[in-house]
Amino acid sequence: MLEVESLSAAAGAFRLENVTLSVARGECHAVLGPSGSGKSTLLHALLGVAPALDGQIRLAGKDITRAPIERRGLGFVPQHIGLFPHLTVRDNLAYSARARRTPASEFQPRVDDLVAAAGIGALLDRRPDTLSGGERQRVGLVRALAGGAQVVLLDEPFGALNESLRRELWWMLRDLQRARQLAVLLVTHDLTEAYFLADRVTVLLGGRVVQQGEKSAVFLRPSIPEIARFLGVETLQPGRIIDRRDGLATVQVGAARLVAVAAADVPDDVLVSIRGEDVMLQGDTPAVMSARNALPARVIGLRSGSPLWGVELDAGFPLIALVTRMACEELGLREGTAVRAIIKAPVVHLIPRTGNY
Repeated sequence: MLEVESLSAAAGAFRLENVTLSVARGECHAVLGPSGSGKSTLLHALLGVAPALDGQIRLAGKDITRAPIERRGLGFVPQHIGLFPHLTVRDNLAYSARARRTPASEFQPRVDDLVAAAGIGALLDRRPDTLSGGERQRVGLVRALAGGAQVVLLDEPFGALNESLRRELWWMLRDLQRARQLAVLLVTHDLTEAYFLADRVTVLLGGRVVQQGEKSAVFLRPSIPEIARFLGVETLQPGRIIDRRDGLATVQVGAARLVAVAAADVPDDVLVSIRGEDVMLQGDTPAVMSARNALPARVIGLRSGSPLWGVELDAGFPLIALVTRMACEELGLREGTAVRAIIKAPVVHLIPRTGNY
């Protein structure tokens, strides 16, 4: 549906270089990266606000790289929505149709369906300054779809909302996307939002694509330390492979040894990446388990959180587990508690060591 091939663009002195990605019909593709990585420049290039210096943008096979903004056929929900303050919600929704000279017979049924799906029927005669943040977001999303766009660009649209309202709107967006088979390109700094909504992700650093793929593969197996840190991997420790056989590697990490699934081309000096939710805790006298890694450990700290608590462990190296409050209570976890940390080999990810590690 949307294809971006070797796209380069500039914003002042900053350059977006050689970005390639695609968004299929019915798919959500999230673009992630820290501030200054090029996310906004990419959106501006797709919209035509920042002219492409090189590369190609195609929509349903049609080259729109040099097309005027109003003829690109892309829906857009900006971070700050941008509803016209002097118009009612009804007139805001009708604006894109009027600008494109879309006949009312084509436009109105689509808007009526969207208004019903988004639950904003009672808002149609109100002005934007009388709406709550969540109501404005709903109106902004409907306006982006009212013109019949099958590809929608979202620029951190839910960032200013509280958590419960954000999650409510995630469900609404996902329902609309699936019902209408929309292609959605989402720019967000919220990793939970990206994981909930996206099918695939692209990570930008310094204006370049550094990793791309199915979301669970990227989140579980970051390709470089910078991505692991950005994605919030709780345990990232230096290690050295001391044995390899049958696709498995034994890694010395501090005073402990871990077994990991390892490709043949992984070097001996690595960073061991383990997500906290992949660390299971048992009492010091555990039941028999099939996991290859069962490490004796001691609790050195607890961090309360919602919904998961962070348990800081000394397992021969610093290790963090994320567990529920109920699990903490059942295991009687407190500073000094002896436990076993259970980690399956496939979730121990090895990253080639670079920099100061």
